[in-house]
Amino acid sequence: MTTMQRTGLMLACILLAVTFGAGLRAKRDARTAPPPAVTLPPDDPLPEPQSITQRCVSFARLVLAKQYHGADGQSNRLTGVKALTPGLWQVRGELTSHDGGRVTVYPYECLYSADAISVNIHPRMP
Repeated sequence: MTTMQRTGLMLACILLAVTFGAGLRAKRDARTAPPPAVTLPPDDPLPEPQSITQRCVSFARLVLAKQYHGADGQSNRLTGVKALTPGLWQVRGELTSHDGGRVTVYPYECLYSADAISVNIHPRMP
């Protein structure tokens, strides 16, 4: 066997080993792929008056974390904003929290005035 033939045989073996190794790695990666992550929808855009709705959403997230041991309202969906009187606003929405494999929806109602803000939150399992 000449040197050229040995070199060709050696390159063929290396190419075969690399191809075989890549195939095994692809098979292993496909078998151990992580499960798809749960994604939550982004927050809804805030309707007018934005400053009031933003304060209500922020306060609702704070109350949620205090009442439900650190639950975070990662996603917000507003269901209604209306002026009850010229100085009193009602904001309704849902905060969605993802904890491990469980998703919990927390409907909330916020009453906002220049003097005070209050939020009522109750969990609901989807």
